Amino acid sequence: MEHTSPELIHEVLESIVVLTEQRDQRSLENSLFHALEEMLEDVACQVLEFTTDGAYRIIHANHPERELPSQLLQLAREMPEDEESCALVQAGVHYQLFNLTAGEPYPRRVLLLWRGEWDEIDTRLAQGMAQVYMNFTRLLFDSEKDTLTGLYNRKRLEARLEEITQAQLNSRREEDRTGRGEYLALLDLDHFKRINDEHGHLIGDEVLLIFANILRESLRDTDMSFRYGGEEFLVLLNDTSRENARAVLERIRRNVETHAFPQVGRVTVSIGYSHIDCTLRPASLALREADQALYYAKEQGRNQVRDYQSLLSDGLLPPPRQDGGMEMF
Repeated sequence: MEHTSPELIHEVLESIVVLTEQRDQRSLENSLFHALEEMLEDVACQVLEFTTDGAYRIIHANHPERELPSQLLQLAREMPEDEESCALVQAGVHYQLFNLTAGEPYPRRVLLLWRGEWDEIDTRLAQGMAQVYMNFTRLLFDSEKDTLTGLYNRKRLEARLEEITQAQLNSRREEDRTGRGEYLALLDLDHFKRINDEHGHLIGDEVLLIFANILRESLRDTDMSFRYGGEEFLVLLNDTSRENARAVLERIRRNVETHAFPQVGRVTVSIGYSHIDCTLRPASLALREADQALYYAKEQGRNQVRDYQSLLSDGLLPPPRQDGGMEMF
């Protein structure tokens, strides 16, 4: 592929400008994808997303029908987190793989480019654009973290709920029948004000840090945890059943209750959760439902896990209003 230096410089700079105008990972990936298509002649592009069990799905593609070689998929699946790129030549096709994972290890994303051959300029161009993407993704990732606990903040929560909404509306899975899908849980540390009053805010912050670590250790790589505000936290459980969701949340509750917090001793947490089903109601409504279940847990003595749908079916909570709102307690 022939380029004059001024044309190449202009094209690269223009792509970088467009890339760095984006403010979320999805649009950032789209910009990278289209920039590479424009700058590299006859290139095929795919972005693959891998889960912890090795399964993958195609996020973006301009050649979605092509069957990928098993050796290539294994290379992409096993690509180390700290490895930026690698290459594979098979059956006369030259494949370039670039690690797009930033922040949490899963789901992992790999950019896959291939064509008949690569020259040095195009290889360096692809590597450079992928590195610009990664650097900017890390900046976005850092802006989505709570400064004290390192958990995600509300900005990332809003983006993730939107991702879940789009995925569920576009999915053909019958989650409303199987009960398997995404669950949202609100977690509130019991009597946290008393901890601050009796031990001071520095000890209170230490309790929050320890609790955040317990959350990380109690969840799967595919789940997400957020600091929702003060002593209140939020967890999104991905692709699980109601029974498994409750088991995970009970494990969190038990791990908190049995942990010896320095200078404080015993700390407990109350938890309310709800199934997210965007085919029936907005994801934001699951947040309100989880809050109702949390309120019920607090009223019933704290240090317990409550499921909104079960409370509703047992007649322990008032039914939602027909206009989509909720009756207040």
